[in-house]
Amino acid sequence: MIAELVLGIVFLFLLWRTFFRKPPGLPPGRWGLPLIGYIPLTMKTVEEQLHDMHKQYGDIFLWRMGTQVMVFLNDYKLTRAAFSSTDFINRPDWTLFNFFEEKALGVAGSNDSQWKNNRRFSLRQLRDMGMGKSKLVAAVQTQATVLVKELKKQAGEAKPFPHALNVTIVNVIWQMVGGQQFDLTDPKLIEFERIMKDLFASMVPFSVPDFLPWITYILPKYFLNHVFQYGFLEDAKERILQFFFSEIEEHRATLDRDNPRDLIDGYLIEMDEKQVDPDVTCNDTDLSILILDLFLGGGESTKGILVWMSYYLATYPEVQRRMQEEVDEVLPKGTLATLEDRIRLPYTEAVLHEVLRKSSLVNLGVQHVAVRDTELGGYIIPKGLIISSAAETMHHNPHYWDRPDEFLPERWLDHEGKFTNSKKEGFLPFGVGKRSCLGESLARMELLIFSTALMQSLSFSHPPGKKIHLRPEPNNPFFRNPQMQDIVITVRH
Repeated sequence: MIAELVLGIVFLFLLWRTFFRKPPGLPPGRWGLPLIGYIPLTMKTVEEQLHDMHKQYGDIFLWRMGTQVMVFLNDYKLTRAAFSSTDFINRPDWTLFNFFEEKALGVAGSNDSQWKNNRRFSLRQLRDMGMGKSKLVAAVQTQATVLVKELKKQAGEAKPFPHALNVTIVNVIWQMVGGQQFDLTDPKLIEFERIMKDLFASMVPFSVPDFLPWITYILPKYFLNHVFQYGFLEDAKERILQFFFSEIEEHRATLDRDNPRDLIDGYLIEMDEKQVDPDVTCNDTDLSILILDLFLGGGESTKGILVWMSYYLATYPEVQRRMQEEVDEVLPKGTLATLEDRIRLPYTEAVLHEVLRKSSLVNLGVQHVAVRDTELGGYIIPKGLIISSAAETMHHNPHYWDRPDEFLPERWLDHEGKFTNSKKEGFLPFGVGKRSCLGESLARMELLIFSTALMQSLSFSHPPGKKIHLRPEPNNPFFRNPQMQDIVITVRH
């Protein structure tokens, strides 16, 4: 009897040490229970809880979510050091990243040679066919003009932003990717948007099994399909791949190797040139997911920032007036901005950067994973732990910002009224390090041209008797999307 009792105590002790107690050397934080991790009994949002943990634990802490140990970085220098290191270069092995493929393709979720090849190719394409090139600048200007025209149609009414906002942003990416732009009512565009909407709608519930992978072994498939929308996402994936395959075949049939028109042409040429390369990672599926990455990363984020900008300008009319005055002075009526105008628009740049800071659209960045046991911030980070930057917390940290909760574009101007360095510590709307957003330059160009076109012709205000809500949609912990709400547009004369 005594021996059995001793063995039972030893067993419980080993069980506690193995599964219940947080291993030594890890950052402080929430550990919880095996398989389910730490589940907070609170109505607070994930964002609010991260703020609480930052106050309690400091600049680096962990939260075991299900079986995934998430390490959150709240310090800019710590984040830059981690994400500039090859120790944290990879993405987690999540279905959210590999998209039902044997290994992740494209550029956002891929690793190793797949990621290196696609990132190198994409950056070269942005440079050779995108950034600063008259063709793409003209495409952005055209779409900005279309958007202004559509917004004028609802002048004087309290309405949400029209569908045209999404179309014009998507058209810029289509110009770069496929060398084309669509009319607002083009059936092909409508089908594309329908598929993309389905993809976005299923991504949040679909990500849950990445944190609780064991449920995929104990729950029936019909339950997974219904609750976590596996079947819905798989169907949307096949539809979007078939859509892109059709585009790729059209490009392949009309390809002129001496005159590539767009990213698809460039990829097809590279695919042909590397047929005998043993390290080749090119294929039609990879190209399709690379295109999808560009739309997922570039379309929604640019649209979100423009909506956030209009909300802040409606809420702070004095900021809007000052921005309009600068645009009127620098850009004569009918003249659209180019990259060369940026230096002459310091207040406009300040407003855009303050919107990027306050909105913190990608509040948790895109997750990295430790590829080996390593040291970070004085703690041991074992292989397999997930690393995430808490950008929203950094963007509101008084260590980096004076009066961080206030909307103050002036914080970006020096005493001479010139725009200060955009690489300010504590500011990382496009990420930082080796896997920072490869479309940052394109996004900045779009924001400059679209925002100045809007300010030349329009003003934004809140509906009579109502306020504009400056809190994000509550249902998505990964993105701080603006709430769709009514706003009043006035045509400037």
